[in-house]
Amino acid sequence: MKLKGVLDFSLGNFLCMRGFARMGDLYALSEPDLSFQRNLLQLHEKEMIAFLREGKFLFFPEVILSTTLSPDEDDSEEVRELFENVQAGQRFSKLKFPDYSISCTVNKTKSGEDTRAVDIFRTASLELNAKSAHKFSRIDGNHRLSATPKDQKFEAYNTPFCLLLFRNSTEAAQFSRAIFHNINYKIVQLTMEENLRLILEDAAVFPDDDLKSEPFGWPYYHARKLYGNLDFDILANIKPFINKEPRTFFVQQFAFLNEKGVLKDNDKAIKLFKEALGKVNGLFDTSPMLIESTNRGLLSALVYYQLAHPGKVPSFVRWVLANNLHLIKDSSSADLIAIFDKVIESKNRTIFVSMPFGKPKADDHYATIERVAKEVSEAHKLKPKLEVARVDWFHDGTSYEINDKIIEMITGCGYFIGNLTYCNLNVYHEVGFVMGKAKAEGKDVPDMLLFLDESVPDKNDKFVGFNLTGIKQVRFAQIEVEFAPKLKENLEKFYKLKA
Repeated sequence: MKLKGVLDFSLGNFLCMRGFARMGDLYALSEPDLSFQRNLLQLHEKEMIAFLREGKFLFFPEVILSTTLSPDEDDSEEVRELFENVQAGQRFSKLKFPDYSISCTVNKTKSGEDTRAVDIFRTASLELNAKSAHKFSRIDGNHRLSATPKDQKFEAYNTPFCLLLFRNSTEAAQFSRAIFHNINYKIVQLTMEENLRLILEDAAVFPDDDLKSEPFGWPYYHARKLYGNLDFDILANIKPFINKEPRTFFVQQFAFLNEKGVLKDNDKAIKLFKEALGKVNGLFDTSPMLIESTNRGLLSALVYYQLAHPGKVPSFVRWVLANNLHLIKDSSSADLIAIFDKVIESKNRTIFVSMPFGKPKADDHYATIERVAKEVSEAHKLKPKLEVARVDWFHDGTSYEINDKIIEMITGCGYFIGNLTYCNLNVYHEVGFVMGKAKAEGKDVPDMLLFLDESVPDKNDKFVGFNLTGIKQVRFAQIEVEFAPKLKENLEKFYKLKA
């Protein structure tokens, strides 16, 4: 296999060969140097594959490779001859190295500015030995080349390359790392916001239909339509979050919501997103402590929950404020959502039992609920397990008002069980709170189970107030024969453990 290109000292420093080759050949001939090359980023790899497949605006700077002419610390005779010939502008034929040979032709012309000077143009050919397994080292362009096997058409792409020719292994180890550092860290790149401004604000060069397809996508189109069409006098609470880099926030937010399946690739997404922003803006009025935050990840998570799970928004805000997460300057919305969903999953497995205390059968009812919940957890191998709680058994080492603790436990539980036996006024109050909470969260029915033990002798203990008579209840006369199976059936149905 041969590589052809121009041979010269770049900026009077490193000897390199620049040319074009098939992407498939460059992929086959090279490998990343794992001693300094970063691991492939999955998201970047996917973006690269999509960009290469689309083909529109397809352009890359050179893939930068390197090779070591001599494995020894000292320069070999061939290395010295190569450098001397290039510096002198002399042609040479098949200088042999361990894995390849290099030839060079030279064209000389008189300089237009000084007739005494000569311009030299060197054309080189590097031919690999037929049996060589030599691999060039990739310094820059690893993501590009690594995408090659993903699509057969990538192999034929004519790709610019720069092959650095290091004298020996010491020079290769030192200089390849320095060049990698300079490429990736010393160049001041345009920010995403600056790049997006060039794209989103020039509809003549990038029409709407172009933004909807690769290499951009619907989030770019959505961001264009939304940017400049928000009234921050109305959305004053969220303005500090996105005012600095609005285009970046919109593109990233639409992409995130699209990936989550919350918004679709259509114009309706813009309307839904604006409505969610308005509702999130209102949260800052009802929870003023949020105004202390400028964490865009938090804003992004609030918008996500407002669109995907509006019923979770109050709980999410309470969790954020209780843990002072609003004071964190920056965080990932995906991480916040993942952690909170785990918290919710754990809380959802908590069953709060509202019951009268000091009554003959009340403790038997509670013991049955505990036992059935344990059996369901073990039968279905639940992690976390179902936990049963009642307020008089709650001990956290702090003093609290009993009503405050009841409200806190009911608010944080996943399922509520109310014991209507003995017609207890406190139970009625707690049932009413659960019903009001469900209505505020937009639920058709509250997440609760009501039961009544009809085996109690006093008819007053079996009385159910008119406001609850129309709500479904489990009524029984025998705890083990009737109540326990019904309870198990309801728990498995609520937690979707059986079809």
